[in-house]
Amino acid sequence: MKFQSTRNDLLNKLNFASKIATSKSLISALSGILLEASDKLYIYSTDLETSIKSSINANIIEQGRAVVPAKVFISILRNFPESKINVELDISTNQLKVQCDKSIFYLNTFAIDEYPEFPRTSDKIKFSINFDIFKKLSNKTIKAASGEDSRAILTGVLIEIEKRESSDPSSQTKSSYIKMVGTDSYRLSYVEEKIDYSGDPIKVAVPSKVLDSIIKSDFSGKIMDINIEEGQISFTLKDSEDSQTMVISRLLSGKFPEYSQLIPKEFKHNIILNKEKVLEVIRRISSIAQDNIPVKIELVNGKMIASMNIKEVGSSSEEFEISYGEEQIDIAFNPAYFIDGVSMIESESLLFSIEESLKPVLIKHVDSGNFLYLLMPIRIS
Repeated sequence: MKFQSTRNDLLNKLNFASKIATSKSLISALSGILLEASDKLYIYSTDLETSIKSSINANIIEQGRAVVPAKVFISILRNFPESKINVELDISTNQLKVQCDKSIFYLNTFAIDEYPEFPRTSDKIKFSINFDIFKKLSNKTIKAASGEDSRAILTGVLIEIEKRESSDPSSQTKSSYIKMVGTDSYRLSYVEEKIDYSGDPIKVAVPSKVLDSIIKSDFSGKIMDINIEEGQISFTLKDSEDSQTMVISRLLSGKFPEYSQLIPKEFKHNIILNKEKVLEVIRRISSIAQDNIPVKIELVNGKMIASMNIKEVGSSSEEFEISYGEEQIDIAFNPAYFIDGVSMIESESLLFSIEESLKPVLIKHVDSGNFLYLLMPIRIS
């Protein structure tokens, strides 16, 4: 194997592929990245649950394959200037020669036969979506997914596509909507967007860490193809006609919670709050927070009073005026969860809907139902 590429092109693809290269596996080769020089340069990585394949244009001098240690290879490239990189595999020693200008490195490689084959795909259920829209939807749901493996299904984000009747009674057309939902049973985040799709309904749970890796990539303005088949989902993004990246992940098995049944249809109190004011106050008050101590919120006589009391540290409180003149309500939340939900509101104001102290509250846009954040309160003495 022998090829020539630019430092930035190669490093960008390697950085993305390395997100899933793992040193925790008993298979040492999984801490490496497979380089394959053929008609293009292909870059592979896998942790056996998620696999990435990228392609870039390179000057292929001699075809071949090698599995290189990901961290070391990337570290070397980061310290090179932007220039031509020459890479060559010495078959007799299984060492990879990496050269930039007058700098030369020789890297030991892993046995090629230890590296898993890249999963095969077939077009089953396929649709396209603007990457920036998908990123926005994912950002609003990933944080609500669980980080605990005890309930694996909750570590994923539900992706659902359904057709819906038009709100105009005179119209016979149906529109398709993509819906994404994340929940850890303490909070639930729901978001939807109208898309162009004419296929069958879709309902799958995708590991949130996979979505997180995808949206942290630099594909702004691009169109992403999503293909769903038995047990797996693939995401394909094109940088150009000659360069693309594919991410394949297993789907989570199990039954995702019936989220629509968890969201109350009506609330006794609906209060409009200024987003930035609420964030400022809760962040200030919870600056003394530790060990998931809740922030207490009192709604009384046209005021919202936020407070926190930590026996070993001290206390804090702040109040501000709101349009509320009904019964007094005392309620408490995990401050980080509360801040997450409020932060995802895109408008100046938000609707804070509440029934009573120990029932879930709803945070949403004042004039739109395309994003909902349901938060469970914490019992306080």
